[in-house]
Parts: sequence; structure tokens; C-alpha cells
Amino acid sequence: MLTKLFYRVFIYPITILPFSILYKISDFLYLILYKLIGYRVKTVRSNLKGSFPNKSNEELREIEQEFYKHLCDLIIESFKVFNIKEEELLERCVYKDLDLLNKYKDRNLCIIGPHYNNFEYAATTATVSVGRTISCLFSKLSNDFFNQKITASRSQFGLNMIQKDFAADYFSKEHKEPFGLIFGADQSPTYSKNVIWIEFLNRETACFYGPEKYSKEHDMVVIFTKITKVKRGYYELNFELVTDTPSKEPHGFITERHNRILESEILKKPQYWLWAHKRWKRKKQENEEIIPSSSI
Repeated sequence: MLTKLFYRVFIYPITILPFSILYKISDFLYLILYKLIGYRVKTVRSNLKGSFPNKSNEELREIEQEFYKHLCDLIIESFKVFNIKEEELLERCVYKDLDLLNKYKDRNLCIIGPHYNNFEYAATTATVSVGRTISCLFSKLSNDFFNQKITASRSQFGLNMIQKDFAADYFSKEHKEPFGLIFGADQSPTYSKNVIWIEFLNRETACFYGPEKYSKEHDMVVIFTKITKVKRGYYELNFELVTDTPSKEPHGFITERHNRILESEILKKPQYWLWAHKRWKRKKQENEEIIPSSSI
């Protein structure tokens, strides 16, 4: 009851406002979230310090400030998706180069979707932009009301939402046409039994094994999504091939390869990655090996 009231009183009114006003709200939210409350500041600073040991405190603080500005924009932009017209969203999130995806229109696709720039826009517009049904694995929220709202928001333009608990069912059923599946593979696999350890942003990092596992089992072409922020509220997507022969790749290659592409994107514009996430809370055990960084 309180959740529904909060949505109707605070969130829904925001969704009907024009972007010109929304970004003024974002500026104010930045002052509250970062300057006043200090939301996850310790986590962000720890993540940045560990990832960029050679940067000065001034450089790290600049990235930190720019990250929080971006985070507040991301929150406001995500709220707006609850109440936005398809044509307006497609103007703000443009799939620039579809040649790679079209090349493999007859193949299953494993699409790596990192939490970089506006990943919400990228996922929500996937099916309508690509021209084929794209699905996305997600973790169910503990709050049923918001879980339903966010699921409906993301799927309003054709994205097929699949709860992670039902991933096995999705892969086991017969598909009449080649499928495309988005994996958000750059967060901490805290409870996953099978992980792959790599060196990532100067840290020993546990990575989800799912994209590698399923791409090999179902002959999925692995493609990385690059999201570029053109200007405030506007994004462009391009794609890079990880491999189109997944079953022939050695263990760990796919995981290291797509994370190396992500690392390259982060190093260019670090403020646009989700630094508030506790990415390195899982520590490597003595019996776990790290795949050494390759020349990719």
C-alpha cells in the first residue's frame, strides 16, 4: 500500500514532466543524493581508488562528482520510461550500426549489455530497434509492485523479460526462430557457484559464467553493446563482435574478451559506469584460478 502511494504521489508526477524540467530535478537530486546524504559514497570511492591507483585524489574526486551527476540523470531518465512515447525514446536512444546484428539474423545472439551509460534505454528499445524479438534476463525485485511496474516499463516496446529463475526453461524449449538474449554481465556474481576470475580494472574480479556457458551450449554469436552518451539525455549504440564461434573458444576467452571491451570503454569515460555497485565484494578463494589478461 505504501509503495503504491509513493509511486502515485512522487514517481508518477515526475514521469509526465518534460525533460527540460526533469533535468532541473536531476540537478537538485544531485545535491541531495551526493552532497547531503552521501549515497554510497564510501563504495564509490573505494571502487574508484582500487580501479585507478595511479590517479590523484583530485582526478578521482572529479570522476566521482561526474558519476553522481550521471547517476541522477539515469534515475530521472528511468522514471520517464514509465510514461514515454516510443518515437521520443527512439530519438533519444539510437541503434546506429545494425550491420553486425543483421549479419547474424539467422543465428542466436548473446548480447552483452553492460551497466554503462543508459542501459535502461538500450534494453527497452532493443526489440523495436533491432527488428527481431530480443529477450532480457532479470532478477526479480523483492517488492512485487515495483517488480511489476519495472517489468511492464521495460517490455512496453517488445522486449521479452525473463526472470533468471526461469532461464533454464527458456533455453530448454524449442524456438521457432533464432533468439537474441541480453545478459547484464558486469555486476558481482555474489551467490553464483560457477564464476570466472580475471584481472579487471586492476582488480581480481569474479565474473558471471552464464554468457560463456549458454553461448557455447546454444551456438550463440556473442556481441558486446557499446553505449555512447552523445549529450545529456541522448545515447547511441554500436556493437562489437566477441566471437561467432563460441564452441571453439578456450575456457574463459569469451568472459575475458567482453570484459576487456568494457574495460576499454570505462577507461575512456569512467564516470558513466555504475560505480555505486559493490562490484568487488566477492573475494577469490585459494582454490580458484585467475585467467591472466591476454593481448586482446
